[in-house]
Amino acid sequence: MALSNAERQRRYRQKLKMRASPDGVGDLARVAVERAVHALWAFHQRPGPGGIDWAAIDGCTTLADYRSELERSPGNLIQAARAFLPDFEGLTADEARAVAIVIEISDALRLAPRRTLAEPALSATHG
Repeated sequence: MALSNAERQRRYRQKLKMRASPDGVGDLARVAVERAVHALWAFHQRPGPGGIDWAAIDGCTTLADYRSELERSPGNLIQAARAFLPDFEGLTADEARAVAIVIEISDALRLAPRRTLAEPALSATHG
């Protein structure tokens, strides 16, 4: 059943309210982390150092394997994200933005001072 225009607008306003509310921060962080995991996996799918397949280096042949490796230890995701600092070399602009957001969330949770990250859109090599 198709939604009426009024119903679509109502749902859109609800989503905006949720995003603006502190109650929605956890969900937004989860979305950001999911985007970063997919960005890191996309990088993983490209050839590694010297043209070697990353799977031959770390043994992760599927997204599920890679996610499991990131979940194995609480610091693995942020360590993988920080490996691209300072300039996000090797990531597309969208991938770099996704990774940068997770780094910013991590810094905020650690009460670390805000850092100025390289502008991913300008410094990414595959964008």
